Amino acid sequence: MKATARAPAASLKVRLQAQVQRLRALAQRFDARTQRERVLLLAAGLAVVWLAADALWLTPATRAWQQARQARQAAQASTTTLNADVQRLTEMRRAQAQLTKTELAQWRDRVRSGEAALRSHEATLVGPERMLPLLQDLLNSHGRVRVRAMQSMPREDLLAGAAAAPAANASAPAAPTLANDPPRMAQAPSLYRHGVELTLEGSFADLLAYLQALDALPQRLLWGGMQFKVEQHPGAVLTLKLWTLSLERHFLEI
Repeated sequence: MKATARAPAASLKVRLQAQVQRLRALAQRFDARTQRERVLLLAAGLAVVWLAADALWLTPATRAWQQARQARQAAQASTTTLNADVQRLTEMRRAQAQLTKTELAQWRDRVRSGEAALRSHEATLVGPERMLPLLQDLLNSHGRVRVRAMQSMPREDLLAGAAAAPAANASAPAAPTLANDPPRMAQAPSLYRHGVELTLEGSFADLLAYLQALDALPQRLLWGGMQFKVEQHPGAVLTLKLWTLSLERHFLEI
């Protein structure tokens, strides 16, 4: 076993000695050359080493560095674009919120002004709850005028068309809102028209006196239409439509 173990060691030693001899021979051959030849050989050796290093390490490393640099620049450009988009969207949302707030304030002012104007105009008209008693009192003061028929006309919301537009807009998809978005405007008041159709009998003079008294009331009624016909002289029939406006929905139905 000792002889077997010594054999590889002896073989390795022989190979090392052979390599050393080759190197010495190469060194001797190198020393035997002129200085110019030695310089050229060294330059050629360095060139071979450089080419090998360039092919195996420098070029791949440079390529990888350039790719990493390009990827970093692309990522920076994407980040810059994204930040600009976020800033633009933020400014747009802030401007939209401010515009909505301004428009809301304007609409509130308009609603308040309109409501004040409606109430001011309403004060000049007979209220719906006083309309029927007033007509009855007026008839009582004109005893020769008789009532043939009296009926209330359907109530009409004059602002229903204006309220339909916000309702239609409410059905559209809502845009994203900011946390500090202003609240939505409250529902606008409605303006109702209440009416009565009155059919009266009497002479022309009596009916004319009734109309003059109706027109002279301190609080007015709106006249929607009038028909006059003579059935048997001097008797005549007058059909009169009277209206009033109110913010209140309630009316005394006949």
